[in-house]
Amino acid sequence: MDTDTAAVRRFLQEYPKKTLDLDVLQAAFSSWDYDRFRPAVAALLKDGSLTAVRTGGVDFSGLPRRLKRVPARLFASVPVIQAEAIRLALSERLDFSFYYEQPLAVWQADLPYIEKLSAWLARGIGETTSLQQRSWDIFADEKYLLGPGEGLLKRLGLTTADLGICDQPDPLMMAVQPARLQQPVCHHLVVENKAPYGRLAPHLAEGQLTSIIFGCGWKIAANLDLLPQQCGCPHARHVVWYFGDFDWEGLRIWQAAASSKTVEVRLAVPFYEAFLAYEAPQGKANQQREEAVWPPFAAAVGESRAPVFRDILDRGCYYPQEALTENDLIRALKETLHGIRTFF
Repeated sequence: MDTDTAAVRRFLQEYPKKTLDLDVLQAAFSSWDYDRFRPAVAALLKDGSLTAVRTGGVDFSGLPRRLKRVPARLFASVPVIQAEAIRLALSERLDFSFYYEQPLAVWQADLPYIEKLSAWLARGIGETTSLQQRSWDIFADEKYLLGPGEGLLKRLGLTTADLGICDQPDPLMMAVQPARLQQPVCHHLVVENKAPYGRLAPHLAEGQLTSIIFGCGWKIAANLDLLPQQCGCPHARHVVWYFGDFDWEGLRIWQAAASSKTVEVRLAVPFYEAFLAYEAPQGKANQQREEAVWPPFAAAVGESRAPVFRDILDRGCYYPQEALTENDLIRALKETLHGIRTFF
């Protein structure tokens, strides 16, 4: 291959789009006259690195006015990769087609990780486990699959399921009252945010709660099923009282948590009623509405309060949990435990 053809090839290897106009290519080599430019392009058309887009027509000398790159021919990586795959006995479960259309340097950079993955696949998947554990098993780096390894799997046509990785929720973050663990019914309060959790946790021993749980936003929706096992009472009846931000997102989290198959989830209404002592601030007008979560909330707060709360949502207002003072929180907790909504 002459140097002119090699120069055009290098340009095309770095060109970001699949197709390009002949004018664009010619502009990139504007210092060349046409008699120098044409043979280099013709050579790449002949070896299949470029193909003509027929609808684009041709120029006065017959070169296509619109061209399509053929990466597998431009990079000529295929024979090298295939030879190395045979030499290293790489797993047939790995799809290398991505690398066929990339510079060979991309393959070479990934190859040490590909070898480790291939060797692990050859030993068999075994039991399912967490992402971090599998990352350690394969790469001796528990964080690799949380970062660059995610891209590696995609390039090789694999999913986490192909590696026997299962979703493993984070442990619940909770304060527990041991004296309540032996009760036939265990009551728990979930608090969505950290600040109100910190204010309520010291008062756990004052009431009938088994635990106060830091929900950590959406995490609680996946983690709540762990509650009976984590608190050591898998056979007890578990009732969870939920208190989150009052906005569409908070209602969605509550309903997601309420779908738990292992615990009963109820709304801790006194906390929401405590919000109404304050003016609801603006700030959630752009939140996505989800009407399906409204009827359960309206039923929980009752006919007299529901229109007030709905008006707050419709005006794009909200209540964060932090709007309540420590006294507000303690009073709402006592009302939840001992008021008209006594446990049943």
